Amino acid sequence: MIKLHKKVVFKSYSQNQQFLLPKNIDDFVIKGHIARLISKIIDNMDIQYIIATYKGGGTSSYNPRILLKAWILGFVYRIYSCRLLAKAIRENLPFIWIAGNQQPNFRTLNNFRLRLKEDIKKIFKEIVKYALEKGIIEGKDIFIDHTKRDANSNKYKIVWRKQVENQLNKIDEELDKLFKHIDELNEEEEKTFGSKDLPEQERAGFDNSKVGEIIDKINEDIKNKKITNDVGKEHKREVRRIRELLERKEKYNLKKDILSNRNSYSRTDNDAVAMMMKDKITIRPAYNEGVAVENGFVLDYVISDNCADNLSFIPLMDGMIDNIGKIPENAHSDGAYGNEENMLYLNKRKIGNFLKYNTYHREKKRNWKEKNKFEELTYDKKKDEFVCPSGIKLKFEKEKPDITKTGYKHKTKVYRSGTGRCDKCNFHRAKAKTLSLSWKYERLKKQAKSNLSSTKGIELRKRRGNEVESVFGDSKLNKNKRRYNLRGMKKVTLEAGLYYIAHNIMKIKNKLHSFNEQILFSLKFV
Repeated sequence: MIKLHKKVVFKSYSQNQQFLLPKNIDDFVIKGHIARLISKIIDNMDIQYIIATYKGGGTSSYNPRILLKAWILGFVYRIYSCRLLAKAIRENLPFIWIAGNQQPNFRTLNNFRLRLKEDIKKIFKEIVKYALEKGIIEGKDIFIDHTKRDANSNKYKIVWRKQVENQLNKIDEELDKLFKHIDELNEEEEKTFGSKDLPEQERAGFDNSKVGEIIDKINEDIKNKKITNDVGKEHKREVRRIRELLERKEKYNLKKDILSNRNSYSRTDNDAVAMMMKDKITIRPAYNEGVAVENGFVLDYVISDNCADNLSFIPLMDGMIDNIGKIPENAHSDGAYGNEENMLYLNKRKIGNFLKYNTYHREKKRNWKEKNKFEELTYDKKKDEFVCPSGIKLKFEKEKPDITKTGYKHKTKVYRSGTGRCDKCNFHRAKAKTLSLSWKYERLKKQAKSNLSSTKGIELRKRRGNEVESVFGDSKLNKNKRRYNLRGMKKVTLEAGLYYIAHNIMKIKNKLHSFNEQILFSLKFV
């Protein structure tokens, strides 16, 4: 039996369809679209500090609110380039709507982005305040973390401090030999190289004019047969070599100045530093990006050219407190941040210290007491000394001051072991002679350990991965933000600011949508 098919009917369409009345662009953007939320937030924001950067005069400028909205919406849509953003404003309906059907070109968009360099933190703060007012964040439990993000630079063009210092040493060694030889020739050959010697301190004045004078003198001596032609050529070669070495030394000194106190920098982005990536194998030019997060909402961010995460902890906390306008209850992080300086900061601010220190996880293992030399010793507070199980005393010897990279001053006490034989403790089995520790840090670690073991500590430890790690995971995996597009610390900070503004607005939209759904659901049962 043959099965009969019904007639297929397609919807009619016309690409040249005309309307009796022009359509409103507003009709093409749905009511709950994120572009509407961005527009509403920016319209209610005071941006006088941006307007003040315009000089005035000449032709009319694009409204800064339009350009700011376009950039934020661009970052929401994973558009990080000014050319791609200009294309989206011409072709994409939400962008056409948010720009009011105006079409700024990529140069205008880029110039406006650079104009925001000094003000991006103010805009970011306004978004945080908006979230606080809406009850989306509380500023209660704060989570801190960092990630290494690739710089926009060539991974093979890295300048290393050790390489620069080695080259400078080699140049100085060769210069010493050449100048010494010239001094000897001056004495032997009736001042061939001038009226006075060329000691090390005169190198700075050994320029092209000086080289020309010396070579003219050598040519004159050859002409007057004071020296042979072959000897004269050798002398000229040495003088030119000195000039070449001094020029090279000047270039390496410039590299040393760019390095400053860093170990490396990229030749294509001088502010970027070679850092070990997440895989613990790859080394690439990058920046260290840190965030302070609550409920996945970024309360503050910081960009650093230092690989150590703990150096940015206090600036992050200060920035976060300034943004939310109050001191949080608790702060939690992984083991990279639990040093004495950071713990003392939390203690002084009366913030709950839930920072993990470097030995926190090792202390939970069964063999910790066997490996730890400090635990087996008995401390006598009155005499300020330790006694090992065999009765050998470790007496206080000195107090050693130290200053960290951030300028924090701390003191470490040094205890020296007395003479005697002991096979009962690991301290003497390891043939150690001194024990160094900071009592202040020990007290802070004990407090942190107690907090981390509490019910609140267990809760925070469970939340940390989802709270802060997801922010970096979302940016690298979902938003394709694995590297920066701009170069230089200021521009990178600006780019990160735009990204986290877009990130926070998306969080606000999701929370508001969730609130509305809850209200509608509750109304059904009223």
